[in-house]
This record gives sequence, C-alpha cells and structure tokens, in this order.
Amino acid sequence: MESQTRTFRPIAKKRAAAIFACAFFIAVGTLPAFAHGDDFFKGDEIDESIQRPLVIVHSMANMNLNPHTSAYVSEAQVLNGVYEGLFSYNAATLEPDNALAQDFRISRDKLRWTFTIREGAKTSSGQTIDASAIKESWLNLIANKGAYYSSLLDVIKGAREYRLGTGSREDVAIYANGQKLSVLLEKPTSHLNRILCHHAFSAVPEDSSASGAYYIESATPFKIVLKKNSNYWNAEQTHIPEIQINFTDDTDAQSHAFNTGAADWIDGSGDIKKILDKKSVQLAAEFGTEYLFFKNESPVWSRADFRNALLTAAPWKQLRDGNMFPAETLVCPIAGYTPPEGINYTDVEEAKMMLDAAKKAAGVTDEKLELLFAIPDTEYLSNRAELLRGSFEEIGVELKTVKIPLQFYLTSIAKTKADLFLYTWVGDFSDPLAFLELFRGNSSMNDSHWKNEEYDNLLDQASFTNDSKEHNALLAKAEDILLSSGEVIPISHPVTCNIIDLNVVGGWISNAMDIHPFKALYFKKSEKKIKNIAQK
Repeated sequence: MESQTRTFRPIAKKRAAAIFACAFFIAVGTLPAFAHGDDFFKGDEIDESIQRPLVIVHSMANMNLNPHTSAYVSEAQVLNGVYEGLFSYNAATLEPDNALAQDFRISRDKLRWTFTIREGAKTSSGQTIDASAIKESWLNLIANKGAYYSSLLDVIKGAREYRLGTGSREDVAIYANGQKLSVLLEKPTSHLNRILCHHAFSAVPEDSSASGAYYIESATPFKIVLKKNSNYWNAEQTHIPEIQINFTDDTDAQSHAFNTGAADWIDGSGDIKKILDKKSVQLAAEFGTEYLFFKNESPVWSRADFRNALLTAAPWKQLRDGNMFPAETLVCPIAGYTPPEGINYTDVEEAKMMLDAAKKAAGVTDEKLELLFAIPDTEYLSNRAELLRGSFEEIGVELKTVKIPLQFYLTSIAKTKADLFLYTWVGDFSDPLAFLELFRGNSSMNDSHWKNEEYDNLLDQASFTNDSKEHNALLAKAEDILLSSGEVIPISHPVTCNIIDLNVVGGWISNAMDIHPFKALYFKKSEKKIKNIAQK
C-alpha cells in the first residue's frame, strides 16, 4: 500500500478510513493463516493507584453508536466496551469468553442452547439484566430494518420469518424464564457462541444504558468520553477509570500527542515516520479482504457471463500492486481451510470473445457497454478505477465513476444506481462463514443482491455439521461457486497499524480482528520515556 494513502475500508465490521505509512517496516510476504492462539497475558500485578484515564487518538469518523445498526470496526472498538452480551471476545485469542452468560449447555441433539444469565447483572442506569432483557434486545435487533447483522440469528427458529415480515415476534423460538434463556435452532449450529460475541447481540435496554464495562459520558464529532460502569458485573476487574477518544485527521498532532505522552494509543491511523519510538508501532495482518462486488440490478452485469468477461480483462497484477498481501479469493487465509483456485488470469483477446458470446446469448446489440463504478472519493480508488477503465475499454466496455464522500460511502450503497462497489470486510469470527454470509440470498448483509440456491444450500450444510473438515470442504465449494460467477473482484488482505507502547499499557494484544477489549486494559508500573520531540 502506498505511503500516506487514505483507503476506504468498510468492516464487519467494515473498516473506516485509515492513514498508513508502514510500507517501510513490513516486507512483502505470505499472509499468515489465522488460528487460535494461546493466552499471552503474563499475569502482571496490577497497581490500582497508577490507573488513570486512557487517551486514544483516532482519525475523524462519523461514529454510529447504536449497537444494532453500526457496521464499522472503529465503532465496534467503542461498542464492545459499552455493551456486552452472553459472550465477549477474549483479549488474547478472540475466542468466546463467558460474559453475561455465567454458563451454558447444548442439548444432546444440538438444537437447544440454554444460557444462565449472571445473577445481579445490571446496566449503568441500574436496570436488571435477566433472560427477558436479552430476549427483548435480540427481538428488537431482528425487527430493525437497519440492523446489518440481524440475519446471523436466522439459525433460530422463526427468526428469519420475523425479520422478513412473514412471521410474528411471538413465533421466534427464544424463551426467557428468570435467569434462564433458551433458544431452539433450525439445525445444529456449532459456531453460535462465536457469533454472539459481536456487539450487535449485546443486552441493549430501551434507555440504551450500558451493559458493558464502560458507559458513554459524552460524545461529539471530536471527542468521546467513556466512564467506568460501576454496575458492571465484573467492575472489580476493570481497571482504567476513563477512556478519552479524540478525533483528528492532523497526523502531525497525532504524532506529537503520542511522542509527548499526551496520548497513549493512536488507533488505526497516524504517520509512522513521525513516531519517535518505533517499537510502539504494532503492525499485523488483518482477517479481512478488500474486494469489489457487483450489485445485481443491471440486466447486463447481473449475468455471470458478462461479469466473467470483465474479470478476464482485468489487469490483476497492476490492480493488486502495492498491496503487501494480494488477494485472489474472498475468504482470508485461515487454518484448516483450503480455498478454491483464485482469480488471477488476464487475457484481453479471450475476454473480447467471452463478451461477444455473452452479448449474443443475451441478445445485446450495443457496440459499447457502460459500467458504472461507485468509489469513495480518494486518490487510491481513483487510480484503481483508471486501471480498470483502460483494460475494459479494450474489450468495448466504458467504465464511468461516481465519486462519493468517504464518510457517506457505505450508507449510500443501497440507494446508489451503480454496478460496481468496493468493500473491505473484516471477519467477525474465525470461520470462512464470516465472509461467505455476505452473499447468502436473504442475508441482511448482502448488499450485492446476488443469489444462488446451490451456494445457500452449501452454507446451510456447512453451518449444521460438527465435522470441521466437512464444514470447510462445503464452504470451499460455496466459495468456488461465488468466484466462478464473477461476482467478486478480490484485491488484497489489509494490514492494521496501531501505535501504543506495550511497556506502558497492559492487556493490549495484537490480533487478526484488531479488536482490543477496553475492559482488559490497564497501566503498568512503567513510565513512558519521552525522547527529544523535535521533528522535521
């Protein structure tokens, strides 16, 4: 990735804008497969007397702090601290940790999950969190048309029908009795607890008070202040009393604040060249993929034969050039998963013949076809669009671009009349389903409107098997169908960049989802050594 390039990275958590200058510090190599790690914490003795407000600097972002409708990684970082559900991400491994669920059991036939909610759990406003509170929160999520992740609860009987308006709230198989919450599934779903780590499935009361370790004291476009929630069930193990998140796109100000100790963490932005202590730069491959996708509304570009002609003409090497980890498939490499053959073949003459054949089959007589590409208004994407424009022109396709301000790009996709869009998706749990669910026919996350019955059936089969090898093999077949349809144009796997001195801040672990639970953080018995801050 080019130095000082602003890229649009919408995440599962879609990734918002970030500024990186890290190409000097990572050699191009093979993207590591993500697997479950060990607990990296060393059991530091935490001195409560030195705990103070944690100051984070972040690039400017329009933060949606509604846990049911938010969709950006930057929002997830905040919302995971403010809201909590039955499970939360382990700070080191991202495996599910019991949170509001004290324990749970799965029935012999794997169709019923029963959770015991912690006694005495309350929100920041003092409301009791019991099984009914979780049930109502989930039902409100399913009913919310703007809820991006609601379809992940379709595994519960009646949830899909209620979400799509063909069933009732009462028919959703979620049952509450005191501290016992029970759900009846359509078929066995072994990864349910992984899904439930996401903030969308948190306990969200009617007054939106916090169910997590922190509550929002104030929020403006330039600063968010979080205070420790004294009602949180594990408040004794939450050490930092306050978290301040300051928003600015001034990289000089960001670097100066970190170099002088005024900021403890530059989250996902910043200019590495201006950071004095390079050991504080935390770079990691992210469990995500940047890709283009077609919105299936045009009678031409909703057809696989037309799309595949374009993909055969695409200049893959140049399109992926400058990215540290080029992507040839949608699913990011993950342990145990063997992906199908990737997309990397370019032959303009063959593409011309494919397009001619597609025109003949569809009865299209136009000499030149038009393709409209909606892009965030950034130099990086404009350059990529120019690469595609030149290649598509050679086969008789005129690519036009419509530029949308970065902060409005994601929310504009549904209403924008264009054929091609950009996403960078970061998986919400360590499974290929975290990516493939984006193209399930009736998924609330499917902005492409692409549908394939065989693909959906394979995802269903994979979701309901407890054999991991069979699970991954079924998903690889599904991904092959998706790639063969020409629906997606994989470009790269992203890299995360955080700047934080781990000799000062404890509980912060570099991980593939770039999620760092606030409740795990604490200050160590160490003082930041401020060097000469003169900068050129």
